[in-house]
Amino acid sequence: MHSSSRHRSIPVLVLALLAIAWGAIPLFVRNDVSAVRLVGVRVTFGAIALVIVAAGMGKLTIPKVRRWRLAFSGVILALHWITFFESIKLTTVAIALAVLYLGPIAAAILAGPLLGERSEGRLWIALATAGIGTLLVVQPWGSSEINIRGLTMAGLSAALLAVLMLSGKPVAKDLGGLTMATGELLIASVLLAPATYRAVVEDGEFIINFIILGAVFTGLAGYLYWETMRQIPVALTSVVMYLEPASAVVWALIFLDEVPNAMAWIGVGLVIAGGIIAATVRGEQQEAIGAQAAL
Repeated sequence: MHSSSRHRSIPVLVLALLAIAWGAIPLFVRNDVSAVRLVGVRVTFGAIALVIVAAGMGKLTIPKVRRWRLAFSGVILALHWITFFESIKLTTVAIALAVLYLGPIAAAILAGPLLGERSEGRLWIALATAGIGTLLVVQPWGSSEINIRGLTMAGLSAALLAVLMLSGKPVAKDLGGLTMATGELLIASVLLAPATYRAVVEDGEFIINFIILGAVFTGLAGYLYWETMRQIPVALTSVVMYLEPASAVVWALIFLDEVPNAMAWIGVGLVIAGGIIAATVRGEQQEAIGAQAAL
C-alpha cells in the first residue's frame, strides 16, 4: 500500500507543477492575435520541440497501434483550444474558465462507465471542493460581459476537454506520454499550418511569446501531462487541474500587479485543500478495475 502511494505521488506532484505553470499562460497570450493563430503557433512550436526531444531519445517512431485515436486526439485538441481562446475573446476570462472547468468534472463522472475506473468517496469531495474554490477565484457572477456565443464556445471547449481526457488516456497508456503528445501536436499543426504561417508572418513581433507558449507550455508540458495522466485516474487528474485557474491569480499578482480580493484568496485555499484531500486517498482505491474501454 505504501509503495503504491509513493509511486502515485510522483505523477501527482508533476501534474500539480504543470497546472501551476499553466496558470501563467495568459502572460504569454496576446489579445490582438486571433484564436486560430494562437493555437496554430502553440501546436506547431510544441510539435517541433517534441520531435527534437523524441529524436534525441531515439523514440521518434510512427506508432503501429491506436493511430486513428491519436489523429482524433490531435483534431480534438486543436478544436478545444480554438473554442477556449475564442470564448475568452467573446466574454471574460472568468466566465470562460468557470464554464471550461465543467469539463474535468464531466470526465471524472464518465471515467467510471467508460474507462472502468473507480474512485473513493473522498476524491469526489476533493473535486467538489476544488470546483467551488475555482468559482470563488474567477467569480463569473461579477461580470456584466455575458455573451451567449461566448458561453457556447466555452461550453463546447469544456465538452471537448472531457472528450480529450477520456479518449486520450487509453492512447497514452498504450503508446506512452511522449508519443501521444508528439503525435497529437503534429496532427494539430498540420491542420493549422495556414494559421501558423500567417501568425509568424503578420505577428512576428510576438515570436518569443509564441516559442515559449508552444515549446514549453504546450510541447514539453504536454509530454509530461500525458505521461502522468496515464498513471493516475481521470478523477484525480481533474482535481489537480483546478490548480491552474487558482495559480493564475498568483501569477497575475506577481507580474501584473492585479491584487485579488478576499473571496479569491479563499477560493485558492479551497483548491489547495481539494488537492490535499485528493493526495490522501489510497492509491489502491483509485486504480482502474476494468479493461480500458475503446471509445
